[in-house]
Amino acid sequence: MIAVIPARGGSRRIPKKNIKKFHDIPIIAYSIEAAEKSGLFDRIIVSTDDTSIANVARRYGAEIHVRPKALADNNIGTQEVAQDVLKTVSADPDYSCVIYATSPLLAVEDLRRGLDLLKSNRSLSYAYSTDELGSDAGCFYWGKTWSFICGDPLHENSINVPISEDRVCDINTFDDWNRALEMHKKLGGNHGS
Repeated sequence: MIAVIPARGGSRRIPKKNIKKFHDIPIIAYSIEAAEKSGLFDRIIVSTDDTSIANVARRYGAEIHVRPKALADNNIGTQEVAQDVLKTVSADPDYSCVIYATSPLLAVEDLRRGLDLLKSNRSLSYAYSTDELGSDAGCFYWGKTWSFICGDPLHENSINVPISEDRVCDINTFDDWNRALEMHKKLGGNHGS
């Protein structure tokens, strides 16, 4: 199984967001560490167009896939990035997981539950918040690899992976960042466990 972590360099609202220090650790390291601790993945691949991000990701144990310039635009979705990575791997993994680079509250158990739910004859499982809105948690989703490669992982045969709202923070602005810092502190500063 393969984990793909999309991390482009051109973040506008929070400059260098994907490697900005989050409690003294580059934020992307939390995602890499959760993937490693889960024991689920044969390979953890960071897709990036940025040398600084690549260097940090390598330091924390990830492989690097150099993202083509055409896929480094702000409007490119994570599915297209995953498709680009998975088309280049020599193996043929049954399942793949996209993990967002800014997911410091992600737990190993979340990833394991996501895979278990995917295996219940689904094509996609994605993290969603247990808050009243039941919105996308913005931290990961699993899919069958063929579905990514064919470009259609987000179809009707999907299932939700509930994430408690005290661990859901989609980080897009400095307000989101500060809120995630407070949430992380309330959880005892644990990550990836």
